[in-house]
Amino acid sequence: MKIKTLVMILLGFILIMDSILLYSKYSYMYYPGSINYPASAKTAIVFTVFTTVLIIIGAILISLGIYKIIRENYVIPKINHYWLISLIYGIIIAIIGGMIHIAPSGFHYPHYVSFTYGLPMFGPNFMIYYSRIIGLYMYPLQLLSLVAVSLTGAAIMGISFKGIRSRKKSVASILGTVGVCPACAAGTLFGFVIGASPFLSSFYLNVLYGNTLDEVLISMLSLLLMFIFLLYVLKPYKIKTKIIRSAQLKN
Repeated sequence: MKIKTLVMILLGFILIMDSILLYSKYSYMYYPGSINYPASAKTAIVFTVFTTVLIIIGAILISLGIYKIIRENYVIPKINHYWLISLIYGIIIAIIGGMIHIAPSGFHYPHYVSFTYGLPMFGPNFMIYYSRIIGLYMYPLQLLSLVAVSLTGAAIMGISFKGIRSRKKSVASILGTVGVCPACAAGTLFGFVIGASPFLSSFYLNVLYGNTLDEVLISMLSLLLMFIFLLYVLKPYKIKTKIIRSAQLKN
């Protein structure tokens, strides 16, 4: 691993951790009319946008660093129409994940609603709603996860279609589940892990269930599963180098 790559990843983690600490220490600045400090709407918007941008930059730096490490250790095969596959895959995931609703009905919302302050990565967010036509609800964490899942999922599917490592049906089945709906696979695995321990089950139901942290954990687990399977399908393309030690030659 090159020093520049390591610095890039560490800088990304630092930006994300600093953003979390900023919110935990000055959370009252993110909500107008807070009891502790009557922050104005403009102040709340500035803090929300600033923290969200820092987290996004940190995530991008970490992603680029991981991509560089993969490029250094694997010969990534060319995938035909990769960007088109990513786009189609992203639209499908957006519909399955609830970002895009086709022909919604039942509520009379304004055509456009936005919330410009609040919890970082969940705000700013906006909703577009046309009854019986289309509904769209987006926020930064969802968009960032969608981009990461689309790019990674398209790579997994593209490489898998080349016939790589598909000898075991069980592995192919799991791979297909992660590729088609990563959140479904992550949720299932998460349920198995939580259900295996009474302590974890109690902690999840009392602390995490219905919390924003629950969605963050599922998103991170989805990306982790996809990354593991990406490395799996890339295994035949791993660069093999022979290291000759001068000390051994002398002996």
